[in-house]
Amino acid sequence: MAIGVIIFAVTLCLDIAGIYIIRNYMLQRFESRIVFLARYLAINSEVGVMIKDRNGLNSLAVNLLGEEDVVNVIIMDSEGNVLVKQSRGDIPDKLYTIETSITLNKTDEENLLFKEYSNTPFGTLTLRGVDSIGKVRINYSTKEINILIHGVTKQFLWVSLILAGVAGILSHFFVRSIVTDVTGLATVAKMIGGGDLDLRAREGTLPETRELASAFNSMLDSLEKSRNAYERIAKETSQQRSLAELGKFSLSVAHEVKNPLAIIKTAFEFLQKEYKIAGDSTMAQYINDEIFRLNRLIENFLLFAKPGNISFTDVDTVSCMEMLKKRYDMLYDEASITIKWQMPEETHHIRADAHLLIQVFDNIIKNAIEASPGDSVVTIKSYAENNMWFTEIMDHGPGIEKDREQKIFEPFFTTKSKGTGLGLALAFQIIKAHNGILYAGNNAGSGAVITLGIPIVKAA
Repeated sequence: MAIGVIIFAVTLCLDIAGIYIIRNYMLQRFESRIVFLARYLAINSEVGVMIKDRNGLNSLAVNLLGEEDVVNVIIMDSEGNVLVKQSRGDIPDKLYTIETSITLNKTDEENLLFKEYSNTPFGTLTLRGVDSIGKVRINYSTKEINILIHGVTKQFLWVSLILAGVAGILSHFFVRSIVTDVTGLATVAKMIGGGDLDLRAREGTLPETRELASAFNSMLDSLEKSRNAYERIAKETSQQRSLAELGKFSLSVAHEVKNPLAIIKTAFEFLQKEYKIAGDSTMAQYINDEIFRLNRLIENFLLFAKPGNISFTDVDTVSCMEMLKKRYDMLYDEASITIKWQMPEETHHIRADAHLLIQVFDNIIKNAIEASPGDSVVTIKSYAENNMWFTEIMDHGPGIEKDREQKIFEPFFTTKSKGTGLGLALAFQIIKAHNGILYAGNNAGSGAVITLGIPIVKAA
């Protein structure tokens, strides 16, 4: 609305200025034309006035009346006597008058009769006392020029109104495009403020609004990254706080349970000797297995709560994997699960605690073996990439559900009926202490894959 008013006001001002300029220009040109006609008549009437040729002067006056705006033509001599007077039949109410003197053309080639002075032996003789020998008076009307100015003014106004209308229509669509895009941005901003943080602004129809939408979306992306980073840091902080509290609780429980468990184990060994209970009996095996399981659980609690000081040394990756291979070839020599090792010949060096690293592999490989069905293969593949040493442990079990790929590294999270949920959580803590990464996924076919990576210090 405001833009339409501005366009109309500007158009009106331009109309007024244009009409004023055109009117003055046309009137000046018209007056110049009348002045030219008067001077032309005065020049042609010079001889006729001198010889009083009324017929010739009358012809000149009649010819001048042929001009549409000339109403009266009067030719007078130097005494003011009217020699010729011609008029139109219809005389307008308002007339304008212009007068021009009839003068002699005095050049050196003129006859002495037409000179004002003449040198004689008797002195200078004045032949004529004044330059003017008569006067021409023309009465004219501005009726026709006013009609012309009026017509031009109407045309100018119509053209201006049409141009203003076209400009208004174009500005309407232009402003409408801008308003639509800006309104869309405002709507998106309100919806985002209401909690729909994944919403993004639609690109505008104009380059300016497209750039604005792009900048708005970039701002939202930056805010989302900052929000995600804040949530991640807050989650990690909360998790660390929870782990610290959990560690204290686990340490307390482990100490409280370990001593009674040691007494139970000693008492059971005494009873076995006292009552001569065979070690291979079913009840004795049950008791020993459960004591062993509880003892292992307590050790995991203690290690998780207080892993101790990590002793970093220079570890050769090929030697480390060869040692693991020999260890598991011996442990699972007669098992139905086949462990397939894929190790590169090129070695690298990492800074690690070899004992803790073996414990990490133990936890992950045992999980892979337990998850795999009989007569299947567990593949262990190591390689170097982007200055990191990676090892992938792949099984052919049921795999990991999408929403559990990160939860499996949380304390006490387990899918096993007798699992403690501390093995992978402890492995995650150890790899993190090595400035490494540990994540879970699924194979393209079937089964899960656990990948750990540790920074390479130097190549061999």
